[in-house]
Amino acid sequence: MPWRLLKLIIVGATIVMVAASIIGPGIIVVQSRQTAISAAQSSLERSAQAAENALNRQLLQVHGALASLATLFSVAKVSPLETDLSSQLLSGLNFQTLAYRNLMLVRVDGTVLASARSRDMRHPLSIDLTDLTRSPTALVGPVRNPLTGEWSLYVARTVPEWNGIIAVAEVPLLTLMGLIAETRMPPGSILHLESPSGELIAALPHDEIKTGRLHESELGGQVADGQAFVGSGKDGAERLIVARTSLYSDVRVVLVQDLQEVLAGWRADRDRIAISSLIRVALIAAFGAALLFAARQRERADSERARSAAVLTGAIDAMSDGFVMWDEQDRLVTCNQRYRELYALSAPLMVPGTTAEDVLRRGVELGQYPEAEGAHEAFIERTIAWHRQASGAYERLLPDGRWLLVHDRRMADGGVVGIRTDITPLKMTLAELAEANRRANEATEEARRQNEALSERESRIRFLAHHDELTRLPNRTLFHEQIKDALGLASARGAPMALLYLDLDRFKDVNDTLGHQVGDALLRTVAERLNACVGPGETVARLGGDEFAIIKLAPASSMDAETLGARIIGALSEPYRILGHTIGTSVSIGIALGDGSVADPNMLLQQADLALYEAKAKGRSTTCVFVAEMEARLRDRLQMEADLRLALAEGQFALVYQPIFDLKSGRLCGFEALLRWQHPQQGFIKPDIFIPVAEETRLIVELGAWVLRQACIDVASLPGALKVAINLSPVQLAIGDIVTTIVDVLRETNLSPERVELEITETALLTDDLRNLEVLRRLKALGVRIVLDDFGTGFSSLSHLRAFPLDKIKIDRSFIQDMAHSADSAAIVESVAGLAHRLGMATTAEGIETSEQLAAVARIGCTEAQGFLLGKPLPIASAFETSAPWQGIEGVA
Repeated sequence: MPWRLLKLIIVGATIVMVAASIIGPGIIVVQSRQTAISAAQSSLERSAQAAENALNRQLLQVHGALASLATLFSVAKVSPLETDLSSQLLSGLNFQTLAYRNLMLVRVDGTVLASARSRDMRHPLSIDLTDLTRSPTALVGPVRNPLTGEWSLYVARTVPEWNGIIAVAEVPLLTLMGLIAETRMPPGSILHLESPSGELIAALPHDEIKTGRLHESELGGQVADGQAFVGSGKDGAERLIVARTSLYSDVRVVLVQDLQEVLAGWRADRDRIAISSLIRVALIAAFGAALLFAARQRERADSERARSAAVLTGAIDAMSDGFVMWDEQDRLVTCNQRYRELYALSAPLMVPGTTAEDVLRRGVELGQYPEAEGAHEAFIERTIAWHRQASGAYERLLPDGRWLLVHDRRMADGGVVGIRTDITPLKMTLAELAEANRRANEATEEARRQNEALSERESRIRFLAHHDELTRLPNRTLFHEQIKDALGLASARGAPMALLYLDLDRFKDVNDTLGHQVGDALLRTVAERLNACVGPGETVARLGGDEFAIIKLAPASSMDAETLGARIIGALSEPYRILGHTIGTSVSIGIALGDGSVADPNMLLQQADLALYEAKAKGRSTTCVFVAEMEARLRDRLQMEADLRLALAEGQFALVYQPIFDLKSGRLCGFEALLRWQHPQQGFIKPDIFIPVAEETRLIVELGAWVLRQACIDVASLPGALKVAINLSPVQLAIGDIVTTIVDVLRETNLSPERVELEITETALLTDDLRNLEVLRRLKALGVRIVLDDFGTGFSSLSHLRAFPLDKIKIDRSFIQDMAHSADSAAIVESVAGLAHRLGMATTAEGIETSEQLAAVARIGCTEAQGFLLGKPLPIASAFETSAPWQGIEGVA
């Protein structure tokens, strides 16, 4: 019985084992299939969630960039209608994590106002932006870019402050799908981005043919709720399908995986179970082996589940942003490593099951949130309210100075999923833009200050262009225009106007003796007195140097102008107290009347100038009114100037030579070269007539050079070492290069410098004496002799004998001719001769016409003599022939 019972037990056990071997594995096969599908569904859901998160992150960043444009343009003070500046600002943006190709400002009709890529402005944007009338944002696409040929998604955002101007970002779909692909898609899976209408936005792998077209969605009638399900395609093949709606409901993520590929591993397991069952049935395997096999199967199932969980954890940890999930009771479900790194101080508290408020409160105590400093409870309440609202985004500062963009979203089960994006580069860029704007404002302010300074300088330049800087009076240029206006007014009224030309007497003496500072102060005081002398309708100007001019409108007669002139002379003749000096000066005034007959301001100035010369000739400190005879003299002077130029060109000038004798030896020692002009019509013209004109017109420089060359040529042709005395004009010393001229002449004629005497007058010494002193020293260094002519006349100064390098003094003929009947003249000549002897200088007595004069000059110590008694001026050959027989002068040698 026990054996039967045992047999029954064995049979029963065998039957049980066989039944268990058949039924048990069958059940396990069915369950493992469902397990494999569930695991694949979970993996596919996580992948879809990761793809959605990647898409949301990119679109959030693009929207964030578009949302910041209004602020950036406001900070940069740039209007979106300023195309060039807007394009430059757009092209300057460089957000490191943004996946867009271009930023544009467009109108609703697609007109591109500004673009970060200049060539995109040439084509209007062919997209439909009408959705923006219902929502501030829109996602348009896919659209093929006409320039690149690539498919792009356009993210549009209205900016209320810009009155219809829309900010648009172009997101290349290949780039976007590449970023999504980095979330580790399941093998063999296909990712579709679809619009709610079924239009295929993009596919991974890329499907060029279907992109942008309506297609039969894999969803069928299912809701895109993130839950995977098994569906059938057109070919009848089963597929795992999961769909999620992105944060922007315009796009949903559809992930499809072939069920056959999912169950490839399950089929292998099914076959193994069947074979194992057959083996167990055939071999009546032990019950323990069946249990062991079942245990192994159980272990494999657990391992598969653990691997799926690890895939989920890896996908979350691979995100570049922080990720956290809270359940419906605000308890922590999971978070990735990036989230822990961002909240490093709170990381030890992030244990699943911990409430969000506990983590936040402890983090505040640990200093995780710098913004909570000093108001912990208010910060906690505000943050928990935002968290529970689970909508929108805000920024959060971390202790290390980084900034996070916090975004929470409520899930279908009531839980909350959060994304933490590090926006520190964006904040730094905004800070750099703010700093750049500050520097630009500073540069603008500096440019404004410089413009003001430049404007002030320009105003000063414009003022100085028409005014004298020293006296602030109108200058010659402005005064010329005022004369022209006054003449026009005089012609229109039929009443004359008067021009008064003023010249300060001996002003140069003030400059030379007291310095230019005193001279300038004197000129300013003179200007003030002149302004006090004139009345309404009378204008004062400074024409240059010590010359002033006044316009008097509508004088009743020339007497009115002369009365004004007398008043001015009286005012200017009053003593001046200038910088500690008491100065006395006077003024000479020339007056010219202008009416309809005179229309040229220059002519009126010339007439006043001629009248001024007449006033000075009368003895200074007086007035003189221009009369026609002065104009005749002016015409004669102009004709003289023209004749002089012609005479130079035609060689009408000639030289004559008057002999000079040495009084000690009685021998001929040289000649004085004298210039003569034989005019073709007027005959002989005296030098004292044409020389002043030549000096005034500066023709004396060219004429003097000819005299130097011709005199040296003539004397060089004579035997012996006779000298030649040549007169130099002060003008020759003041302008031109007399030193170079003499060097060239001496080289050309091969004449020794010691045989050349250059005669200068005291006038040359008084004019620019420092410059003339330098010129004379250079001439002296050449070896030529310097002679002071007409000594005793004019402003004779003994200081000139000491200061200038003189070799000889010529005593003026007026003293020589008075010696016979004037003891004073004889004393003067004797004193000059004695002084010259002590200074080591020779003396020449001019104008010797009688033997008594010759004997007198010889007796008082003169070394040389010349005059009509000794020889008249003749051409060089005649002068030499008539002078040569004189080997001595009777009664002298």
